[in-house]
Amino acid sequence: MIKYLIIIMLFNAIGFGDLTRPSAGQVINYIHILFEWDQEPDAEKYLIQVSLTESFDPILFTDSSTTPLFIDTAHIEWSQSYHWRVRPVTNNNMGQWSPPSSFHTGEPKFQNTDVTIYQDELVQDGLTIFGGTFSTLQSGIIDKYGNEIWNDGNAQFMLVHVNEFGNIYGISALDLPHNFGIKVNADMETLWSTMDGEVDFHEFKQIPNENYMGFKRVDTLGPIPSDNSMTEQFQSLGYLADGTTNEFPWYTQKLVEWNENHEILWSWDPFDHFTMADFDNHGSTWTEAYMDLEYDWTHANSFFFDEIENVIYVSFRHLSRITKINYLTGDVIWNMGLPEPYMATGNEQICTNLLFSFQHHIQKLNNGNLLFLDNGNISDQLFGYDDPISRVLEIDVTNDNTCNVVWEYVMPPNLFGTGSGSVQRLENGNTLVYTAGNGLGEPECTIMEVTPELEIIWSYVSEPNESWYRAYRIPSLHSSAFSVTVDNYKTTEIDGTQIEGVLFSDSVSSVTFQIHNESGYDQSFYYDLSDSLGWIDLFMNDTVFIETGETFEIVQNLNVGNISTENRLQLIVSPIHHPEDEKVFQFMFYKVDDPLSIKEIPSEFKLYDPYPNPFNPEITFSFELIKRSNVDLTFYDVMGRKVKSIDQIQLESGRHKLNWKAIDETGKMVSAGIYLYEFKIGTETQSGKVIYLK
Repeated sequence: MIKYLIIIMLFNAIGFGDLTRPSAGQVINYIHILFEWDQEPDAEKYLIQVSLTESFDPILFTDSSTTPLFIDTAHIEWSQSYHWRVRPVTNNNMGQWSPPSSFHTGEPKFQNTDVTIYQDELVQDGLTIFGGTFSTLQSGIIDKYGNEIWNDGNAQFMLVHVNEFGNIYGISALDLPHNFGIKVNADMETLWSTMDGEVDFHEFKQIPNENYMGFKRVDTLGPIPSDNSMTEQFQSLGYLADGTTNEFPWYTQKLVEWNENHEILWSWDPFDHFTMADFDNHGSTWTEAYMDLEYDWTHANSFFFDEIENVIYVSFRHLSRITKINYLTGDVIWNMGLPEPYMATGNEQICTNLLFSFQHHIQKLNNGNLLFLDNGNISDQLFGYDDPISRVLEIDVTNDNTCNVVWEYVMPPNLFGTGSGSVQRLENGNTLVYTAGNGLGEPECTIMEVTPELEIIWSYVSEPNESWYRAYRIPSLHSSAFSVTVDNYKTTEIDGTQIEGVLFSDSVSSVTFQIHNESGYDQSFYYDLSDSLGWIDLFMNDTVFIETGETFEIVQNLNVGNISTENRLQLIVSPIHHPEDEKVFQFMFYKVDDPLSIKEIPSEFKLYDPYPNPFNPEITFSFELIKRSNVDLTFYDVMGRKVKSIDQIQLESGRHKLNWKAIDETGKMVSAGIYLYEFKIGTETQSGKVIYLK
């Protein structure tokens, strides 16, 4: 299990802080890149620049951010190496570029995605994540148009679940048998594992109390039915197959709850609550048992924990049954499934008129209804169809005994799925449906978005040699992205010494932090603020909820004594549902006599607006120097390519002018359009744009 702590240390040393993410030389399995760096003193915003070359010539793109975090979703490609750097901007004055860092993108896996958009304006925004078992364990993410955004790299990972906070759960073929229930992040780091080879792969996730829940195999002996199509074959192997003798290995999946320390706190075993008189006698399960020499009795494949009622809904595929369980007592509240003669206790089950079979992916919606995929493996027998069909059912269960079909989507026979499958109700009211699509003999593994009016408005059909287990629409890749900034973090002089720190005074004796939720998910954050000298209240901590794209501000008064004028403060911020991404910030605080006495380091020059702008054919740059300095003036086109440079002109203090006559390095006239300029004096830089008209 891997857990990591991001620690950002901001002291009083002068110089650009660290570029923290991507880490230097990192190989990344996605192309939506999260860039992160230390907050810089005096910075009002930052410019980030990315290039394919170490010389940054040419520039791939330049963008800006008001926080020390930026997510690029438009420029990075697979199988490339990139270099990036950041510079702070204050009052349009450019600071120095940071020392550059580099990263590499890995190999793509799903470049031939076949996506069809029927009504673009109706499609739910976001990305589609999917994972499956064939032809190997693998998972991926595509955007609306089928562009591959993320894959599991070399992890051999099959996605099982993504929750409302962006946590990812599944299984991995690596380090077997320890990874049959793991939680990972986008970088495919294992955050938690059951470390148990008996864990079933069909469903594994966290429940509302943050414990983990999944299925584990349980074995016993049971009978072989005397009236099954496979009875004689079993008898040819020497079994009695009389329907009563316990002679054949049966197994089921019990539901298990683990805490963070891998201790089992709760479990529920079908052998203790179901009768073995209930089994599938109309599908293919006994054919599979004959081949495997063991009987997969219940084949549990999904559960949903309802914290409002404190109950669990469980899907038992081979029993064509959904069960509602009291979490506190373990009692069965109801079984919903097939009538007699398809199930021995059919008269005791509720809603037998629904006639679903071999279902997948049970869940409870915000409106209280149940949503699941009816695979319909024996739907031809139940309904008299020529070919079996799959459908999606939204069911209103009233008083735990009556069912009403609220919404139903029936797939054509070619999209019938014998196994796997998933459903997700989207924010826009549409439903994302995955089906193995192996009906009529032609595999069409399909993910589709369906409107309430039963129209398909988006679909993705995988390659013929690929199939998935589940699929989800998610708002973004970086589910825990957040940044933290502090006010009054400045470079200044105190007693003749140049320092970096957070400044305050008797009249301004508070500190203000901002937590910026830059993920696509609404998240809760815990923060804890403390210091070395007791300036902060003893219990300055809280948990706050921040919607996606929003900022929460922390304002704390400082109880400063008369002796100390400097202190070290520490702020810990941890996303509640992504504790592995906790960050620790440390700042030096300095007290000054009065805010007006804070002496900023003076600028080495003053640059006036270039004129005329737009221009034709000459533009003038006027500026003043406070001391003898080297002057560099460089022009770039809008793609970041250098057009003309006037380098290393050494000038005395005073007022000066430089002219550009719209010519490039070869002396040729440039084309009309927008040009960017970078004006550098000593260690300071300013930039802007000019327009050349013809």
